[in-house]
Amino acid sequence: MQPSEKIRGAIREWVVKTNGKVRPEEIDDETPIIERRIISSLQIMDLILFLERLSERPIDVDQLKVGVFRNVNAIYRNFFQGASGGR
Repeated sequence: MQPSEKIRGAIREWVVKTNGKVRPEEIDDETPIIERRIISSLQIMDLILFLERLSERPIDVDQLKVGVFRNVNAIYRNFFQGASGGR
């Protein structure tokens, strides 16, 4: 698996590219990306697809919990850290 910072960087890059208006220096691993409307709830499905490609495994959307997309650190913890992927 990729190192933690490389994965977090890929997630930040996706967020910046998807938003199109926010600059990379405006996003860190604790920035609340949904709360600040950096990505919309409609873009969550695109984010899930991106995370599936990045992690090379499917995500069971029925098992998702509140807050898993709060920020880059939450996304990393829930989808990349540990054998179960946090789901």
